Formats: sequence, C-alpha cells, structure tokens
Amino acid sequence: MDTAFFIALAASFALNGLIMAVFNWMSNSARFNKYRIRIPKSPQIPPLRKWLNVSLNGLFSTALLLSFLYFLGDRVIHAGLPASFAAFVGETLGVLLLYDFMYYFLHRFMHNRLVLKYVHRTHHLIRFPTAPESIYLHPAENFAGIGLLLLAVTLFGPVSAASFIIVWFVYSIVNVLVHTNFVFPHPAFRLFNFWTTKHDTHHFRMNYNYASIFPFWDQAFGTDK
Repeated sequence: MDTAFFIALAASFALNGLIMAVFNWMSNSARFNKYRIRIPKSPQIPPLRKWLNVSLNGLFSTALLLSFLYFLGDRVIHAGLPASFAAFVGETLGVLLLYDFMYYFLHRFMHNRLVLKYVHRTHHLIRFPTAPESIYLHPAENFAGIGLLLLAVTLFGPVSAASFIIVWFVYSIVNVLVHTNFVFPHPAFRLFNFWTTKHDTHHFRMNYNYASIFPFWDQAFGTDK
C-alpha cells in the first residue's frame, strides 16, 4: 500500500461524507418533503445524543479500518491495479457478495430478542432514519459489521488495492443511501429507490429485508418484503 492508496481511501471517505451531508440537508429542507418516504412528527432521539453517537462511531470505524490495514493490509491487499478488468469485477463482486451473505445472518441474529434488546435496539430507536443515522449504532454492532466486511476481504483475498477501495466505498455509501428515506420519481433512481424502500420496510416492519446490498439472500431465505 502506497501514498496513492491512502489518497484514494481518503477521497472515498470525503465523497461518502459529502453525500451524507447533502442528504442530511435535504432531510431538513421542506422543499424535499414530497420525496420523503416517511416524516417523523418530532425528533426521534435528542440531537446531541444523535450527533455524539454518530461522531464516535465514525471515529471508531476509521480506527478499525486503519488497524486492519496496519496489521493485515500487506497480506490481503496487493498494490496497484488488478491484472484485468475481469479480475477487478470478480474481486469486487466476490467480496461484496460474500460480505452480504454473512451480513444477512448477522443482521438476522441481531433481531434475536436479547441481542435486539441490548445491542441492535440502539439503531432501531430510529423508525424513520436519515443519512447520518445510518451509523447511529451500538459500538458492538459497528464493530461486528465492519469486522464482517474485513473478514470477507481476508477470506476472498488477496485483492488489489483498487478493488479494496471500491469495496469499502460501496459498503459505506450503500449504508448511507438505504437510510436516506427518499424516493425519487425518475428511472435513473430505480436502484436507489429499491434500496431505500426495502430498508424502510425493515425499519417499519422489523422482520424483513435483512441483507444490505443484494436482494438474493432475503429472497432465498423467505424474508423478502
């Protein structure tokens, strides 16, 4: 891993943060209310509590990633570009599919009565989430989610630095997008709308749509709604 890798990683963090900030602004602007799936009548949690949790989870996520890169990065990530475009697509999709498969079962486990009460309930205090609340989490859940992604990289790897950057960005940005609570009436937003409506159903109904990225796992195990 070289300087270019860390510049690209920092750029992915910056872009993710910018998109989160834009959707947060839209959530607080009445002109976009017509695109909201649901609008809470009052703040669901105290603002100070929300921003403290979100900020600390953001720092925790960054620390986990950097620790992984420091201790294991050279073993599971090789410098530069993949050997071919097909290899790039294969590495990226392979890691994301493996992660999402494992995450389906982790998320379903999080809805076990005791785990939900003591861990996952923190996130589900938000019935109608917005983009920043994508990381309103119990720290144990944050650790488990990121740990699962990095485990998928380790099991599937070694992968190229370019593939890892894309995997991390897709993982991060999909988590933000599914929590935006927006639907836009244009064909260009078809995938976006699919993600947001599926995850809104999860927050509203609780027992459906556990997967994060792909619909296959919920469809296969009877939890698609």
